[in-house]
Amino acid sequence: MKNLFKAILIIFVVILGILIYPVVSYLIWQKQFKSVMPEISCISNTAEKVSLDEKFKAFVLSEDTTTFIELSPEETLSLLGSTDIINGGDVNDICIEPNADVWDIFVNISLQGINIPWVRIDIAKDNMETAQLYVANLYVGNILISEKLSQVIKTQLNKGISDALVLVNENNFLGRKIQNIELLKDKIVVKGTL
Repeated sequence: MKNLFKAILIIFVVILGILIYPVVSYLIWQKQFKSVMPEISCISNTAEKVSLDEKFKAFVLSEDTTTFIELSPEETLSLLGSTDIINGGDVNDICIEPNADVWDIFVNISLQGINIPWVRIDIAKDNMETAQLYVANLYVGNILISEKLSQVIKTQLNKGISDALVLVNENNFLGRKIQNIELLKDKIVVKGTL
C-alpha cells in the first residue's frame, strides 16, 4: 500500500511539473521581455503612426524601370498596425526584432476580452531573389511550438503572405511587380520593376 501511494505521489508530482514548467517558463520570459521592450521597436513605444503615403507614392510613380522602397522596423510596425491581423481579436501590441534574413515579430492580442500570451512569429526569407517570405517558426513566449502543432497555423499564415503578394503582383496593385524582398538587420528592402 505504501509503494502504491509513493507511485501515485510521484506520478502526480511529475504531471504537475509538466503542467507548471511551461507556465513558469513563460512568466519568467514575459518579465524579461517586458524589461527589454523599451529598447526594441514596438507599437507601444512608437509615439505616432508613421505615414508611408509619400514613400509608397514615390515608389509607385517612379519612372525608373527598377526601384526600391526601404521600410524601417518602425515603418513596418505602422504598416502592420494599420492592417486587420486578427479577425475578431484586438491587437494589444506588436514588437519587431530585425535580423538579417529573419525578423522576429512578437504579437500580443486579446480575443473576446481575454488576453492571449505573447506569440512570436519568425518571418524568414531565403537567399534567392524572390518576393517570397514565409513563417519559419512559431513560439508562445520563448516556447517553440512543435512542427506537428504549428503546421496548420503556419500553413495559413504562409498562404496569407503568398496570396497578398500574388494579389499585389497579378492585379498590378502598385503599378510594379514586386521582384524581391530582402530582410536586413535594420530594414526591409522591396525591389519593384515596371
